[in-house]
Amino acid sequence: MKCKEVQAGIFDYLEGQLSEGETKGFESHLAHCASCTKEVVDSKILLETMDTIPLAKPDKGHKKSFEEMLEREKQILYHKKDSSTIQPHFWKTAFQIAATILLVLTGYLYGEHRGTQVAQTQISQLTEQSQELKTEMTLAMLDNRSASKRIQAVNYSEDLQIPDNKVLEAIIGRLRHDDNVNVRLAAAGTLSRFQDNHLVKDAFIAALGTEENPDVQIAVIQFLAYVKEERSVAPMKKLLNQPEVPDYVKLQVNQGLAQIL
Repeated sequence: MKCKEVQAGIFDYLEGQLSEGETKGFESHLAHCASCTKEVVDSKILLETMDTIPLAKPDKGHKKSFEEMLEREKQILYHKKDSSTIQPHFWKTAFQIAATILLVLTGYLYGEHRGTQVAQTQISQLTEQSQELKTEMTLAMLDNRSASKRIQAVNYSEDLQIPDNKVLEAIIGRLRHDDNVNVRLAAAGTLSRFQDNHLVKDAFIAALGTEENPDVQIAVIQFLAYVKEERSVAPMKKLLNQPEVPDYVKLQVNQGLAQIL
């Protein structure tokens, strides 16, 4: 399946409306496409979050306006398709339009009352719940047996506004001990965003003494050089004395030492 096909079928997938063959093709695509995986996760979170939002009661004017907008959209759709050519999933399109309008209306009503303490508390709780859900999902995916899913989890963690130590430690574990080089590289890339975090710096320094893959070694060296971590000088110099370390890695070490010293 292609990205466009997957994105068009996200709601069908989440609602269990796809056939067995379509589901396999859908999930096969997600296994190697981080972008579409993120779309599915975000759509699921949106649906779950919508279920937790207390329904606001619009006044008569709002209700009338909403019904008029929905009726106009229905008329437009029916004018485009006569009754003999309506597709089986046409109802879902109409539902999505109605849901979109309802979201806009709900957002407007929340906007009208955003100054109240109750509304602010509810919005804060929803934001916190969404963050917690992302954290739990990231931690679960980082333990997945599939390397591609672990990479997806590492990449997905970048959406967390302020990852807690559990997430950072889990990603550090992938940098230090994952048996897949690509997972370790992805972990290094994500962790490099947290330049001031002592756990991250400690992890990169430790990786200098254990990492054997040249690509990951270079990623680690570049990070430590960028943050000018003086504690990394000794382990970097140790790499220069190891005959199994490739010359191009040693060149990166020398460049890194020049930045730090």
